[in-house]
Amino acid sequence: MKLPVLQEHLRNQKISLAIFTHPDPTITYLTQEKLSYAVLVVTPKKAVLLVTKLDKKPRLKGITVKNLTQNWKKEFSRIHRIGINKEQCMVASQERLRRYFPKARFVNVGGKVQELRSQKTPVEIEKIAQAGMITDRAWKALIRELPKKTLRTEQDVAFFLERSFRQQGGEVAFPTIVAMGKNAAIPHHLTDITPLQRGFLQLDFGASFQNYCADMSRVLFLGNPTKKEEKFYALLLEVQQAALAAVQEGKKFMELDKIARKKLGKYSSHFIHSLGHGIGIEVHEAPSYHKKVRIEKNQVFTIEPGIYFPGKFGLRIEDTLVFEGKVRILTKSSKELVRIKF
Repeated sequence: MKLPVLQEHLRNQKISLAIFTHPDPTITYLTQEKLSYAVLVVTPKKAVLLVTKLDKKPRLKGITVKNLTQNWKKEFSRIHRIGINKEQCMVASQERLRRYFPKARFVNVGGKVQELRSQKTPVEIEKIAQAGMITDRAWKALIRELPKKTLRTEQDVAFFLERSFRQQGGEVAFPTIVAMGKNAAIPHHLTDITPLQRGFLQLDFGASFQNYCADMSRVLFLGNPTKKEEKFYALLLEVQQAALAAVQEGKKFMELDKIARKKLGKYSSHFIHSLGHGIGIEVHEAPSYHKKVRIEKNQVFTIEPGIYFPGKFGLRIEDTLVFEGKVRILTKSSKELVRIKF
């Protein structure tokens, strides 16, 4: 993925080589392979992937694959300017590199890598779309299963969704959040054995497909909601739709955030996290909802407004979308409040 663009950057910045060490996701991004341990060395003219004997050697176009040995650094011993992804390179790895190359100056290339990953290629977008499709199918299967009362706890629901991902050829993008009632007032609730009961059931889940992630949040109601409960959900859905409608090229992501909070009105103080995040190889990556970051074509990100009432309940609606001059939502499940007899 965009290896020649990175090599051109190294050439322009007079960086002799860049070294990416495990567990930097840049290795997966540039090779499209997930390995148990690897080192990727990129020069302006070539790229070498060093893997251990524990992994099968992948065949990669434009990248030479070799065994990782104790002597791998000798080939590059006279290098004096080395690029590293500082945010992803662990302190221990940085210290080792400084011992290996004591005369070298280390330059952070993380910003360039983040820029490359922020704008997806058609292949990446298609993989995320596939992950979204797998996620949607798992949701539909869950709605069919819940009335049978075979699922009794939050963990039962999480296991059901994750099993569905794998049955479809996907993987679990991140630990599934299933939050019953007051548990949903904690956005990152750790799914446990809380029994299913009357009330809002919040789900935040996503599949991955060939290393690329989807992220979706939906709400179920077990039993019959009151008018007040329905109004809270309807308000949140209006907020998400307003933010989706406001997406346009060049607009700052924080402008979307402001629109969502204004739409929430007196409940804006109950919206306690960012409106969304970029997504791709990682569940959270560039672009971020930072005050200076603007929307660009081929970016994939989420929009997920939420409202939380500690000790009572929480609600969040989230979709993964790609901006291609206009919005294309990649998690297509209906956002009508699903009611399950309980």
